[in-house]
Amino acid sequence: MDGDDDVVVGSKMLLVPQPLTMDRLEQRNELIVAQSTSQCCRKGCCQPSINWLIAEGNNYEPGTNPFALDSVGWIHEESDFLGRCCSGCAAGYRRIKYVQHVGPTPSSLMNENTQWCTCQCDEYPKDLSELDRTSNIVLVHEKNSSCGVYCCWIPCVCDCCGTLPYLETKDPLDDNRVLGRTQYVCDACFFVPKYDILDGTGTIKYRLRPDTCILGLCVQCRCDGKKGKCFRVPFYLRDPHTQQHLPSDATVAGGRTLAAMIDVLWTGWINACCSAKNAYHVTFPTNISSDEKAVLIGSTLLVDVTVFEQQDNNDN
Repeated sequence: MDGDDDVVVGSKMLLVPQPLTMDRLEQRNELIVAQSTSQCCRKGCCQPSINWLIAEGNNYEPGTNPFALDSVGWIHEESDFLGRCCSGCAAGYRRIKYVQHVGPTPSSLMNENTQWCTCQCDEYPKDLSELDRTSNIVLVHEKNSSCGVYCCWIPCVCDCCGTLPYLETKDPLDDNRVLGRTQYVCDACFFVPKYDILDGTGTIKYRLRPDTCILGLCVQCRCDGKKGKCFRVPFYLRDPHTQQHLPSDATVAGGRTLAAMIDVLWTGWINACCSAKNAYHVTFPTNISSDEKAVLIGSTLLVDVTVFEQQDNNDN
């Protein structure tokens, strides 16, 4: 990070978050991607758009609240009313458009967490101003209606009714050029969620899936690491041919290098019990472009939609 991005407070050097433009994204080894929308007791016709903040991963201290971080970018969801109503029963079904912006999360978006049992009839959050909704857009992650991963909480991931869940990441400033695509993968091990990540030419660059146990039939939970929560399921980025973990340049205290992955953060009891917000620590593989990192932000959103959003709806 450049020297003029830093601020000295006493004897400690603090990093000043800067807006997450594509140029700055290329410099990032890790990010925090966290829901800004409370999901507690919201389902059916009361299911709002799920919006997000993006923060610098190297500014996150283990055990602290990721939602208190200064955001360098934010994402708002645009989905139709019927799709949001059905999302609790069919994860990944609804048509989704995630619009990613640079800069801090607008205060107008946070008003949604003060309102309970209200219907959001518009595709975008009703408290989001038109100026904020259309300004400082850097990426779009979107999909049409597709098969869900579940149908009324029964695994249903075969491609019998159309396209499996996916997200295309596009550059809205370049005639909606497709930067890449994250595609849910269906195989015999349907209890293990997995995804292929493709570049703009359609070439498979990565496989994203958790570690497994019981001969590859079940996901393997983890309880290690200070940034993660107990019994979490990290999704590792892998070589699509060898299935081996890929390294990242992100490190933790002591200098240990992390694998490239999408890991689930423990956000504290209040957030877990009272707001049901999910947060993820994304560590990028070494030596990849800003376009590929942009696609991996979309991958994080698709993992949440197809795995963790469904779990949250089951718990509510």
